[in-house]
Amino acid sequence: MNLDQIGRMLADIDRRLARVENSPRLSHAAIDNTTVVVKDGDGALRGLLGVQADGTTALNIVNGPPPPVPSVPLLASVLGGVTVSWDGSFADGAIIPLDWSRVEVHASTTDGFVPALETLKTTFETPQGGTAVVPCDEPVYVILVARNTSGTASDPTSQAGPLGPAPVVATDLLDGIVTELKLADDAVTEAKIAADAVGSTALQDSAVLAENLADAAVEVGKIADNAVTGPAIASEAVTAGKLAANSVTAASIQAGAVTAAKVAAGAITTDKLTVSGGANLLSDPSFEGAYTAGLVAGNAFWSVDASKGNGSNKSLKVDATAGTPTNRDLALFEMPMLPGEQLFLAVDYQASSDYAGTPRIYARWEDASGGFLASGAAQASPPVLGATWQRISATVTAPPSTAKVRLNVASTGGTAGSVWFDNAAVRPVLGGTQIQDGAVTTQKLVAAAVQALQIDAGAVNADKLAAGAVTTAKLDALAVTADKIAANAITVGKIAAGAVDATAIAADAITGKTITGGTITGSMIQTAESGERITLNEADANMILVYNDVEAIGELSSRGLLVKGTTGAVTWINPSTPLPQIRFDNASGTNSAFFQMAEVNPGDANLQFFTGTFAADGFTDRVWRQYMGTDFTMIERIRRSSSSAYRGGRINLRADFAEIGYMDSANAANAGYLLHQPGAVTSKGRHIVEPQAAGSDSVLHVTAQSTHTGNLLRLFRDSEKFAVDKDGNTTIAGRIKPATGESGTLSLQSGWTNYDTVNYGTAQVRKTADGRAYLIGRLQAGTTTSGTLVATLPNSSYWPVVRHPFPHRAPQGGVDVTLLVNEIGELRIYDITGTVTNLSLSAISWPLW
Repeated sequence: MNLDQIGRMLADIDRRLARVENSPRLSHAAIDNTTVVVKDGDGALRGLLGVQADGTTALNIVNGPPPPVPSVPLLASVLGGVTVSWDGSFADGAIIPLDWSRVEVHASTTDGFVPALETLKTTFETPQGGTAVVPCDEPVYVILVARNTSGTASDPTSQAGPLGPAPVVATDLLDGIVTELKLADDAVTEAKIAADAVGSTALQDSAVLAENLADAAVEVGKIADNAVTGPAIASEAVTAGKLAANSVTAASIQAGAVTAAKVAAGAITTDKLTVSGGANLLSDPSFEGAYTAGLVAGNAFWSVDASKGNGSNKSLKVDATAGTPTNRDLALFEMPMLPGEQLFLAVDYQASSDYAGTPRIYARWEDASGGFLASGAAQASPPVLGATWQRISATVTAPPSTAKVRLNVASTGGTAGSVWFDNAAVRPVLGGTQIQDGAVTTQKLVAAAVQALQIDAGAVNADKLAAGAVTTAKLDALAVTADKIAANAITVGKIAAGAVDATAIAADAITGKTITGGTITGSMIQTAESGERITLNEADANMILVYNDVEAIGELSSRGLLVKGTTGAVTWINPSTPLPQIRFDNASGTNSAFFQMAEVNPGDANLQFFTGTFAADGFTDRVWRQYMGTDFTMIERIRRSSSSAYRGGRINLRADFAEIGYMDSANAANAGYLLHQPGAVTSKGRHIVEPQAAGSDSVLHVTAQSTHTGNLLRLFRDSEKFAVDKDGNTTIAGRIKPATGESGTLSLQSGWTNYDTVNYGTAQVRKTADGRAYLIGRLQAGTTTSGTLVATLPNSSYWPVVRHPFPHRAPQGGVDVTLLVNEIGELRIYDITGTVTNLSLSAISWPLW
């Protein structure tokens, strides 16, 4: 290659290099089956670009900081709950971060609650905010919490509420939405119907039936004028028990509405009528119920006794005295009567051993002035006094001039005692018949009293019915049965397309049959109507329920699988919570344990286990939790409402260390743990070694490798205090003190005293852990002859095994003396070479072994 070619090649390379340098960077770069890791300035992982751990490809933001706090929600009441609105803004005007994910809505009836899984109701998935409905039956408090794509939560908002659902008012109901099927039994009571609300146009033909009326249900003033017409009265609708006293007035019944066929036999009795000429004395108990003290009040000889007669409260007790009625001035009772009126007597007598003879009832008639009338005959004025009593039975007629009648009871034997009558009724009626002709008028009949049962069979035939009178609305369900239809009367051509559907088939029409193929839609299937059974799609809720004799004990639905055992304990597999879980509830339903999946980062499948709550450390929601996350696991004692409030034993296992010990989030100084790292163990807290059994092994034993060059033991506080190197050389920064030293004061003898206690202290002996005794102090001389006893030791623990003489020079100089410590604890002086004025005890020691 010549120079010209080399020059052209260099020029070409220069142009191509310039073009590469000026082009956009990475315009043709590729990430082949790997991941680009993004870290912040501190080296913390912040993002993963490329192939993720689960094989997908994405830009995954991780370990993001907590998002800002959302703005406080706005609440409003609606039917069945409250609406929660978030305007999409954040507290203090914070800007939404790029890794924002959602805003959670938490609600609870508890004031000051802490957001948790069980309080999460819904989420806002758009940063524009929105409105959501939280169903509730009572007022709730609401809190919002923001989360980023890493799952990190913001601080909660301040609490909004409490606020409950809106009440249902009339304007909330659509016209016609309240039908007969929507009303609960007995929902419409008398207090809910306005006076005159039910008129003739409001009643369907035969609408008022006897079985629909409570006893004495119809009272005065409850029926509008002309409200009751003939077609509205079903046969035999009027029965005695359905009429209240004076309930039906003339204005309530349309003229001609009541005919004989409309009144049930025996329906109208005298106690249902107000008869001119006298009021009822006693009501017939067969219609009005048991006699009470109030019914016989004021009648001196009548009372109620439930223990006699037929044993019911209908029994009347009559106290009779001995003698004939003509000899008695007392009467059972009296009542007003007019001449020609009749007295109707209905008595069901019960024999009694308390009363001898046959009881008889007598009547005595009186005029307006109180005079007695002769029985059965007119009397002159003034009447004849002392007239005899008239024995009566069945019906008797009052004589002329009668104003009132007295009744009495006597017996054939004239014996005193008591008589019991059941279902007794005594009342005056008009002459001739019990009910006067014309006494029963339309105003005496209850609305709808005459129904179909009061109409004779065959009384209503075709020529009695107006054209078009019988319509489908007038026919009861299933009124037309097969025996009323001629054979072959209904043919295919008579049935409209689609006319026979599920509603046209009776509930029990298909029994004991096998259904093959096909699809059953919109139905509930059950193995029985009550008791132990299995139901499918009950209440159109798309679930399978298993019942015992009392309640549902099993469920398979979108909520998961729920099973209740014979003791009442519940196991619930629930995949519908934000994080799937399996829950265990105790038999009383007061506590539960569960484990669930956790997803800190997208794609994670972590597990956490929670025990039931218990009271400890001043809290009622302590639990034990085990968390198994991405390449780590922990067992700790926390609060269910706050996983950061831990206290107690804790195990923390990671890929690069293992930690076990005691932790306290409220007081770090209480922590004591061991941190195991590759090749090293670090401890936190004091170490106490307490061997559990005696033995020859060392309590603490350290063996280093032969190649080890560092210290075998090192104690450090601010600076090195104690160290043992590999060769056993020991360095000690402070003094060595005996671990178990003892001291005692010498007992001075022979005039010897302490020389100067301020500067030399009191003469003592000290015993140390190394098994030696030391003398301390300085003595002022007393007797100084050879062999003098100077002092004695405190006790035998200081005595030497053998005698120890100590040649000693006195401090005054030039004077020698020998101090002898003998085996019985005595200190004596010998070999004195001059005058001794004082003596130092320093440097005198001996072994104690």
